[in-house]
Amino acid sequence: MRLPTPRMSLAAVLFLALGAAACLAQPVPGTVTITYTLHRIPRIASNQLAVWIEDSEGRFVRTLFATDFMARRQGFRKRPQVCPEWVKAARPDRLSPAEIDAVSGATQKPGWISLTWDCTSADGALVAPGVYLYKVEGNIYYEKRVLWSGRILIGASPSDSVAAPAYLPDASAVEEGRLVENVSARFQPGN
Repeated sequence: MRLPTPRMSLAAVLFLALGAAACLAQPVPGTVTITYTLHRIPRIASNQLAVWIEDSEGRFVRTLFATDFMARRQGFRKRPQVCPEWVKAARPDRLSPAEIDAVSGATQKPGWISLTWDCTSADGALVAPGVYLYKVEGNIYYEKRVLWSGRILIGASPSDSVAAPAYLPDASAVEEGRLVENVSARFQPGN
């Protein structure tokens, strides 16, 4: 970037400043890797999961994963208590079959899980630098759920984040079993 000199006109200095501001506002390519430990709960009405991104204002950006039952087979209609935070944010009832198919998959196998977000929105546009929320919602048993939430900074440098859980509708859900643990994220800027 060219720095202003004492001999530059005011218009030239403003042009450089506006150009620098425009560069800073440009989306930063990179990836966010979200990791977690997934357990299997051996009972009915459990083991459903959704992972998604919101902006710092809580506006939906993109779904990274939703279980097949909940998304493609519309389990959110049959069992409204299955991941209602994701349903409210993602509005799967308004998505085309192709859009649902792109994010849904079989129930993940227990163990360490890693999902990568390419820092694009649901429509494929790169997101702007800033703070984003990553959320992992799991259906523990009927209406009992866990919602992990974390914030990750997307910018010019790598950043790390550890999410925190909320057991819903109240803390007693933890007594039903651990579905998801150790949720974290790492941003790595592109080249």
